[in-house]
Amino acid sequence: MRFFCITNRSVRRLFFILALFLSVSFSACAAEKLTIVRGIGNYPPLEMLKDGQLTGLHIDMLRHVADTLGIELEFTSLPWGRAIKYFAMGKFGAISYFGYTKEREKFSYYHPDNVLSDTDWVFLALEERKHEFNIDPSLSGLEDLVIGVQNGYSHGKHFDSLKTLKRDAVINEFDLERMLKKRRHDLAMMSHQEFLGFQERGDFKGIVALSPEIDSDPQYIAFSRINSNHKQLKILSELFAKELKRFKTSQEYENLLIKYDFHSSKMK
Repeated sequence: MRFFCITNRSVRRLFFILALFLSVSFSACAAEKLTIVRGIGNYPPLEMLKDGQLTGLHIDMLRHVADTLGIELEFTSLPWGRAIKYFAMGKFGAISYFGYTKEREKFSYYHPDNVLSDTDWVFLALEERKHEFNIDPSLSGLEDLVIGVQNGYSHGKHFDSLKTLKRDAVINEFDLERMLKKRRHDLAMMSHQEFLGFQERGDFKGIVALSPEIDSDPQYIAFSRINSNHKQLKILSELFAKELKRFKTSQEYENLLIKYDFHSSKMK
């Protein structure tokens, strides 16, 4: 029994030393402002400009965590391709709304608890053409169609892996809308949640989401492996993950979901 008690004290002491080390390391990291780069577009209800201010479910979640951890937070919005390029070069500490790929993991710290939301990918089509398409989960039979996608986006492992599909990359979501209406694209790929958010604002009229969903994947805040402060950023990634996990069990988080009318991830 005496040996057990001594071991317990030793374990507690070890945890105390570890916590002290992390707090000291984190203090050096937190002394600097954390700059999060993101896509320049509006992605309601997740990340968007409203009355000139950046807001949305992701933004409020990140600000909550930063406030709790005592971090000064700054967002930089860039065209998505440039945002990824600069993040991959280590110019920013973190990036938001970032899906996982093996290629991205080379320059990013992904933590399983740093998920901001899940994206459910769907095909969009003109309402008058929706009966022309029979969407199979395998995506077979679509080889002759032109599918609009946004440049630099990952759209789930299955879709990304198919080399036989004809993709036409555009700059932003409104290019997807325009190309569908001009019949330059047969289908477009978009997050279902974003599509519903755009429709609520009055955009994408005459366009529908097709069933079934194509794929679903988590969207993260990822931290830089390349930045000169990458060791501190790894610790910060772990601290963010711990607080995000706790926050998602709170009533405050439930209130945010209601505030932004965040839609169910499953199509009826």
